Amino acid sequence: MLRIWRTPESRFGIHCEFPDDLQDETVHATDTYDDDRLRKIAEQGFNAVWVHGQLHHLVKHPLFPEFGKHEEQHLHALQALIRRAEKAGLQVFLYLQPPRAIPVSDTEFWKNHEEHGGMVMETIADDTDRKFDERALCTSHPEVRRYIAGAFASLTEKLPGLGGYIIISASEYPAHCYSRRNCKPGLPPVRSLIMDQVPTECPRCARRDPWEVVGELLQTIRDGVRSVSRETRLVFWNWSWSMYCDPPCMEIIEKLPADCILMADFERGGIRRDGVYIDEYSLGYAGPSEQFLGALEAARKKGISVMAKLQIGTTHELATVCSLPLIGNLFYKAAFIRKNHLEGFLGCWNFGNFDSANLSAVNEFLTFGTADTAKEQALMDFAHHFFPEADASLLCRAWSCFAQAMEVYPFCVPFLYAAPVNHALGLLPGPGPLDGQTVGRSWLPDPRGEDYRECLTETFPLENVIERFRTMSLWWEEGTRQMEQAFGSHAKERSLLELGNALICGAVWKSSELLFRIYKLKKNWKDFLLPEYENLAALQRENMRSVLPYLEKDPRQGLHLEGNFYSFSAEKIRRIFQ
Repeated sequence: MLRIWRTPESRFGIHCEFPDDLQDETVHATDTYDDDRLRKIAEQGFNAVWVHGQLHHLVKHPLFPEFGKHEEQHLHALQALIRRAEKAGLQVFLYLQPPRAIPVSDTEFWKNHEEHGGMVMETIADDTDRKFDERALCTSHPEVRRYIAGAFASLTEKLPGLGGYIIISASEYPAHCYSRRNCKPGLPPVRSLIMDQVPTECPRCARRDPWEVVGELLQTIRDGVRSVSRETRLVFWNWSWSMYCDPPCMEIIEKLPADCILMADFERGGIRRDGVYIDEYSLGYAGPSEQFLGALEAARKKGISVMAKLQIGTTHELATVCSLPLIGNLFYKAAFIRKNHLEGFLGCWNFGNFDSANLSAVNEFLTFGTADTAKEQALMDFAHHFFPEADASLLCRAWSCFAQAMEVYPFCVPFLYAAPVNHALGLLPGPGPLDGQTVGRSWLPDPRGEDYRECLTETFPLENVIERFRTMSLWWEEGTRQMEQAFGSHAKERSLLELGNALICGAVWKSSELLFRIYKLKKNWKDFLLPEYENLAALQRENMRSVLPYLEKDPRQGLHLEGNFYSFSAEKIRRIFQ
C-alpha cells in the first residue's frame, strides 16, 4: 500500500514570471531529505515521498530547445535522492502538472513556437503578488503531444528507480488550453460546475470537449512512460475535474488507461451531517464523500486502482498548527482505505506535514486490524501504544470532544481562504471604525486588515460564525481538560507537545470568536462601544498570553508551510503587548 508523505522543510518552489529553475524543489530536495529525515519518515510508517517538479525544467527535447537548460543539475539531484530514499525503504514520486504554460512576455520563445501556442490566460497572483499572462502549449497539436510523450520517456529512462509520477491536470497553474476554462465556445450553461462556464479561445481545443483534451493528455503521458517502463507508477489525480464535467467525471475516467492509479479527493464533494457541503480537504469531516464513492465505483468498473488524497496533519480549517488532533476521524478514513483495499494515500499537500500523533495514528490504524476493530478499541490501543504514560480512557474522551467541536466549524471555501482564523493569535484590531482593508488570504503573508466580510456568506453570517466558534471553544476546552488529566504530572516530551498543540488550537477558536465580536463592533462603530471593545481586547490579550509558553517551547506553531511565513508566534504576540 502506498503511503506518501513529505518533509515540512521542503519548499514547493517559486512561482513568478521568469523563475530561476535552480530554485526548484527538484534541485534542492537532497538538501532537505537527508538520511535522518528519510529514516524518520520510514519509521513513522510511510513508504514514499513526493517532490514537485516542472517538466520543461527537468529534461531537454529537440522540439523545444529552450527547455531543460539545467537538466543535469535537476537529474543529478533526483538520482541522488532516489538512491538515498531507497536505502531508507522509501520511493520517490514526482508531482507534475504538464505542460506548464509559458509567459507571453517570453517573446523569443513564442517567436520560435507560435504554431504550438494555444490559450492565453492570466496567471493567479505569483509569489510577489504580481499577475502576468501565460500561454498554453496546445496539447491538441500533435507535435506538442510528441514533446510530452518524449519528455516523459526521457525522464523515466534517466531516473531508474523512480517510484512514479503524480499528475494533476486541472487548473492549479496555467497549463493546457482548458486550464481555468471548461467548455466550448457558444455553448449555453448545461451543468452546475464548481466555476462559471468559461470557454477556451484556442481554435483547436474549441472544437473539442475539455474531458477529451484532458483524457488525451493523460494517455499521452502514459504512452511516454510506458515506452520505457512497465513498473513506474502513474497516479492521475482527479482534483477539480468537476470543473470539466459532473462528478464522478465519467467522461475522463472512461479515457484513463487501465494501468494507472486514480487518486481521488477523499472529502471533497461530501455532505456533513448538518447539511454543510465539503469542497476542500477536511479533518473535521470523516468522509468518504459521495463524490469520492462515485469516482471509486466508476474506476473499479473499468478495472482501475484507486488511492485517496488526504490531509492527515492539518488542513485550511486551521493550517498554522502542527496538527488538528482528530484521531477518531483519522480512524474512519484509515478504516475505509483498508476495508476497501485502496492502493493507499497521499497524506499531505505543501502544508500540514509536521510530525504529530496524527501521522502515527493513521499508519497504525492501517496496519493493525482496522477493518475489523471498533473505533473505541482502536483508539484505546493507539493511546496505550503512543502515549504509554497517559490514561487512555481520558485521552479518548479528549479526542471525542475535539471531534464534536469540529462538527460546527463554519466550513465553506470563502471562510477557509479569507477568514482570520489562521492568524487569530496574532491579531488585535484597535478601537474605532474598520480600516477598510481585508484580512487577506489565509495561506499567504498578505497585509492583515480588519474587514472580514469576504469570508462571511448566507450560510455562515456573522452572528452564526460567532456562535459556532463559541460552541467550538466550549467543546475544545472540555477536551483539553480531559487531555491534561490524561497526561497528568508525569507527561513525557511527546505528550507535552501534543497537549501544547491542543491548547493552541483551543486558543485559536477562542480568538476567532473574539475577533468576529470585535469586527461586529467596528463595522458599526460608535464611541459608546469603547468599553465593550476594551473588554473584548482584554480577553484577546489574556488568550494570547495563555499560549506564550507553548509557542516558545514549540517554534513550529504559527508557521504556515505553504506560504512559509508565521501567522502568529511568541514574538508577534509580544510585539502586540508593547
